[in-house]
Amino acid sequence: MEVLTIEHSAFQQLISKIDAMDEFIRKAKLEQQSSLDDDWVDGQAVCEYLCICDKTLQRLHSAGKITYSTIGNKYYYQIAEIKRCLRAHTIKSSEEMLQNLIAHKRNSKAKASANVQ
Repeated sequence: MEVLTIEHSAFQQLISKIDAMDEFIRKAKLEQQSSLDDDWVDGQAVCEYLCICDKTLQRLHSAGKITYSTIGNKYYYQIAEIKRCLRAHTIKSSEEMLQNLIAHKRNSKAKASANVQ
């Protein structure tokens, strides 16, 4: 094993740079997460990724427990609204399933932007 000696000031600079990178990464993750909260996903994706049936989702929006928007005959839900329902236990699903839905949305956004370029 090789021992490396470093001056205290150089070590402090290294630590401050590592802390700055850590802070940058944390902020980027939060910004990415919050930007996805405003995105809309269709009811089929919500049901599929949260493992709930379409009738359950229909009952929730008919009862006014989840907000939605319609385009044609399709219902769309904001990710932030789905998160709120999960936290309030209005929708019984897991955090892992929500993360799968978010990953699905992130992948579909990436594909859409790749097709535009």
